[in-house]
Amino acid sequence: MSELLFNFVFIIMMLNMRRIFVVLFCLQIFFAGTRAQQNTQTELFCGVELDYSDVNFIRLYNTLVNLTPGTKIHLGHDWQLAAQAMLPIDNSGYPERYNMIRLSMANVTKTFRFPHANQYFKLSAGLFGQDRYGADFRWMYPVNNWLMLNARFGITSDWALGFDMSSNSESTFNRDWRSIGIAGVSVWLDRWSTELRMSGGYYLNKDKGLEGEVMRHFKHCSVSLFGQYHDVLGRYRETVGFRIVMMLPPYKKSHEKVVFRPASNFRLTYAAHSGASMAKYMTDPEENERTYPIRIPWGTGNFDE
Repeated sequence: MSELLFNFVFIIMMLNMRRIFVVLFCLQIFFAGTRAQQNTQTELFCGVELDYSDVNFIRLYNTLVNLTPGTKIHLGHDWQLAAQAMLPIDNSGYPERYNMIRLSMANVTKTFRFPHANQYFKLSAGLFGQDRYGADFRWMYPVNNWLMLNARFGITSDWALGFDMSSNSESTFNRDWRSIGIAGVSVWLDRWSTELRMSGGYYLNKDKGLEGEVMRHFKHCSVSLFGQYHDVLGRYRETVGFRIVMMLPPYKKSHEKVVFRPASNFRLTYAAHSGASMAKYMTDPEENERTYPIRIPWGTGNFDE
């Protein structure tokens, strides 16, 4: 019964998104002459997600452990289908809904490349991370070998799909649409394999903010320090923290038609203040700060990942 409900709700959602897919299809026809990756490939992978917080006085940490099986299907011409699920392993202190088997992502993406003009665009539509669904647009402009401009705009609403073995289920698709708009600049210091990033804009929780980050890149690992200054309900707040993104073997990208592998990286983010600040959603199951949303030959885009 839960599986039937899951399929029915997902079909309804896809019908509601039909306008977005029509736009993507028309853009594909219009830009058919642009250079794009022609290879088709299916990637099947699985990782582990660990969430933790130290805001509970009863125990040292609230912890949540999930398996995250997913797939990316590269259709050629820079089209991609992506999906991911959450399989609960352990829940100590988080809400009961996180004990459900949940779909966490399912979307389609199209990338447009104009290398002669140094312009790169990415359009995504469907179910995203952070329980958001809708459409997302990204732009990247490498001005030269050390300076890059980027921007992002998205319009999304809440969604949830999940069930457990006790016949509990959830299926929600709200229409409380929210938008995010973020612009940023990156400076690449090739001599030290270090990147300086500055970004700011309007985020998911209706807060505005600025973020600065210094990221040192190693061959299979990136470490950064960041600081945020943001407005939450009229109150300004500072947050500092660090990020670690570590690649997992195999490091070289396979060109087989079907690839089985672990998740591409281990990612850890720690912020000194709890609670969501400058929250964003992911459109790729393996999205992280080490790699750019569009793979381009600039900075870390030269890494073979």
